[in-house]
Amino acid sequence: MDISGVRGKWFMAMGLLFCLVAWWTPALAQEAAAPAAAPEAKKDEAPADEKPTASLGVDLFSQYIWRGFALSRNSVVLQPSLTVGYKGFSANVWGNFDTSQSNPFVSTSRQAKWNETDFTFGYSRELYAGTAIKSIAANIGVIYYALDSVNNSQGDSFEIYYGLAADVNWFKLAVTANQEILHYPGWWLTLGISRVFELPFKIQDNSNVSLEVGHNFIFLFSRDQLAYPNLNSSDPVEAFSGPLAGQLYATLNVPVHKYVTIAPKIGFWYAAGGASTPLLGGSSWDSQHNHVYGGVNVTFAY
Repeated sequence: MDISGVRGKWFMAMGLLFCLVAWWTPALAQEAAAPAAAPEAKKDEAPADEKPTASLGVDLFSQYIWRGFALSRNSVVLQPSLTVGYKGFSANVWGNFDTSQSNPFVSTSRQAKWNETDFTFGYSRELYAGTAIKSIAANIGVIYYALDSVNNSQGDSFEIYYGLAADVNWFKLAVTANQEILHYPGWWLTLGISRVFELPFKIQDNSNVSLEVGHNFIFLFSRDQLAYPNLNSSDPVEAFSGPLAGQLYATLNVPVHKYVTIAPKIGFWYAAGGASTPLLGGSSWDSQHNHVYGGVNVTFAY
């Protein structure tokens, strides 16, 4: 039986079901949540118009780690990001600048280089709002990875993603599926849990400093044995499929201005074990399957 084909069809069916639920559930949830006799709104109170949002930020990290794979070594990376949003729609441009790129699979020389630009377009919609569960939201979109041709001879990458996010007041849960449709055929599944702690410190406009801690766990169901081989298998053409990596992280958000936040970050990526250990170690630029990284983010949001 072709397990990867069955899995792909299962994910596609779940995606279609997800889209239908995302479209119809808000009306049902609003109807169920409506009070029996809502008070008449004051005539002089008009609902506030939703305004566009924009944010510009930059991360300074000790290493670039993508889903457990190290894509830099012994160098600092700068990762600027620009996001605009309006009524659930969003567009983001993100880039990676390696201050001393050294890809051992390509060359031993070092040079400062901009080696990746990502374009993300998405839509998010609230499905439910309540008390015990504060909210459930659905999101769907696409990501285009414009990759440096020297580091990625196979070409650019393109993904479709969709997921659910739930806020249950004292922690948040998220599940996201990404399907590669241009190269490197396969699926990624990310499960995440996080919590934000409001700290007893106020910096600007009575805004509290907050600490976010979380954990992400990633599964990879690949159909490309060249890009993601199963190195523990006796079959030379078997692709990796299963748990891949986990990420523990902590972010301290410090609002230094009404529109500006500074956020020191630290994190730890680790292999999930089994065939993921030689895959991550063999494909990472630093030949390691576990990675500790740190850095700081500065964001201007309006």
